[in-house]
Amino acid sequence: MEDKTLIIGATGLLGSTIYKRFQSSKQVFGTYFRSTGISDSNLHFLDASDLSQLAGIIRDMSPSVIINCMGLTSVELCEMRPEASWKLNAEIPMRLAQISSSVGARLIHISTDHYASKIDKPRTESDSVIPINQYGYSKLHAERFILQYNSHALILRTNFFGYARGEGKSLLNFALKALDSEREIVGFTDVFFSPVGASEIANFLLNQSSIGVTGILNFASREVTSKFDFLTLVSRIQGYSDRHISRGSIVNSELTAQRPNYLALDSTRLLSEIGYDLPSLDAMLRTEMNYAN
Repeated sequence: MEDKTLIIGATGLLGSTIYKRFQSSKQVFGTYFRSTGISDSNLHFLDASDLSQLAGIIRDMSPSVIINCMGLTSVELCEMRPEASWKLNAEIPMRLAQISSSVGARLIHISTDHYASKIDKPRTESDSVIPINQYGYSKLHAERFILQYNSHALILRTNFFGYARGEGKSLLNFALKALDSEREIVGFTDVFFSPVGASEIANFLLNQSSIGVTGILNFASREVTSKFDFLTLVSRIQGYSDRHISRGSIVNSELTAQRPNYLALDSTRLLSEIGYDLPSLDAMLRTEMNYAN
């Protein structure tokens, strides 16, 4: 019988992308929490905060691979609800590490680049990082818990973009909607990251190169860009003028939660050790933007 893959959080932006890609070549199942109108018999309701239900669905499905795409990703909401941030972003991943280890399933956990460091340069997997808000605090503890309870797990540190259907709260959705309506967008010139397309994460997890990879892995573009330059590239690919994109600073923004300015990741391990090369940022953006048309 073919090995089963279970995606926790299969209706979010990344989870749904991975789920759809895996359907063509894997026996894949997924969980959802808030989505409505689900008609796919391979998607199952799960309140992951109910740890007994979480353990039960894994026991019933007996997956060989568990991919955790679930989490509370709103930085502002994590600050307002630190208990929920800890529960969803740290405690549940810890439990997944324990369960996956006990049943012999491989755990793949989607982490974040949302940390600060002492030097503003792309961080390697072994560089010291500093959480400066509740979101980063909970995500970093999840990494530590997973490495403690399941040494064979794979943790992807990444910052991904894609086109989200439905509510469409992604950065790409925001940019495309604003550009289409000719609204002004403020792009931070002092926030730097190395983003990747959601489809590329799915591609990597389907690729033979990912098999057997463990520990923390930076899944990041070789190109470090500012939020302003990222939005400018989106505009140019769409054939719009840059006149609706203005330069701004995160220091002067209305965001209330403290955020790191430099999030870029060093992808040397991905390229040199694993031998997996990502397309250019331009190419990844074009791929994701095709889904919006």
